[in-house]
Amino acid sequence: MAGDYVISFKPWSEYLVLNGGFAGIPTLESDYNVAYLYILALINYFPLSLVVKIKLVSFFFDFTSAIFILLIIRHILKLEKTNLLPYLAYGVALFIPPVLLNSAVWGQCDIIYTCFILISIYLFLRKKSTWAFVSYGIALAFKLQALFVMPVLFLLYFKERKFSALNFLLIPLASFIIYIPAWILGKPLSDIIQAYTFQVGEYLALVLNYSNFYSLLPDNYGYFSQTGMIILFGLLFVFYIYLFSNDFILKNSDYIIVTMITVMLCTYFLPAMHERYMFSVDLLAVIYLFIYPHRFYVPLLIWLINANAYLPALYGFGPIVDYRAMALVYLGLLCLIVYQLFWDKPGQPVVEN
Repeated sequence: MAGDYVISFKPWSEYLVLNGGFAGIPTLESDYNVAYLYILALINYFPLSLVVKIKLVSFFFDFTSAIFILLIIRHILKLEKTNLLPYLAYGVALFIPPVLLNSAVWGQCDIIYTCFILISIYLFLRKKSTWAFVSYGIALAFKLQALFVMPVLFLLYFKERKFSALNFLLIPLASFIIYIPAWILGKPLSDIIQAYTFQVGEYLALVLNYSNFYSLLPDNYGYFSQTGMIILFGLLFVFYIYLFSNDFILKNSDYIIVTMITVMLCTYFLPAMHERYMFSVDLLAVIYLFIYPHRFYVPLLIWLINANAYLPALYGFGPIVDYRAMALVYLGLLCLIVYQLFWDKPGQPVVEN
């Protein structure tokens, strides 16, 4: 197992066993949110080895995510239930390298928050915005990385005007409801929220096992981290101002691309990014692949970038492709996807609304 299991999951689980399961959550010091600690406490009541149980949790969300990828593709392309294409996407989602490495090999929980993001996307497509916001709030309760998707929700609101702004209150409400059991058990709210703030300042390295903007720069966190964030917010501002313009029409498939671009911008220019932080894009890329099969090289490069970054953390060797070279590939790919969104319109599926 990777270091996260030895350093974090195993000792946390042992602590919970020795301190009464769920009752041990208030005193457990962890940089993971309580939502995942509930799962660790729960699986301790079942047989099998801890590593198997942790991976089974990831597998459950792997399969659930694949189901919603199937449903999203079926909805966007307006396919009948007898059409086999969404089922093929279901299979692909389970076996792309980053998913296999993240869940089957590593036993990580990135699939959990990603699953709820996919559920949220599907619910938005079905015009069930209330439950879509609830699902997104649950995603955020598991991982702070779900925050990368937040700009897309504001775009949906201002561009579509099909739901109330009050729905945004459901995001913190859904998260808060998940916190309540830990709060009742005696964990102060400040400690629960601290898991988020701790994650923000936990690492003062510009980049960790990943290919992005900072792979091309000297490791001077104090100087370059601010530079990267200024670039990020500037690019997001320009990108979204153009998207907000009334003469730019967004289709359902475009929102998938916008979400991918937004997350990719964040993970490229934010400091202290890890190899797993673009994981949600790995699954969105499956949707992209089946909507735009002639652009198959886009998801393949996304999966290559992320799988290449996993190798040092999991196996102690690599990356096979130098981080700096892959950072340039990442940047070129990001520019290409933006170009395809704004100017390469002939490739759009013609069957969606």
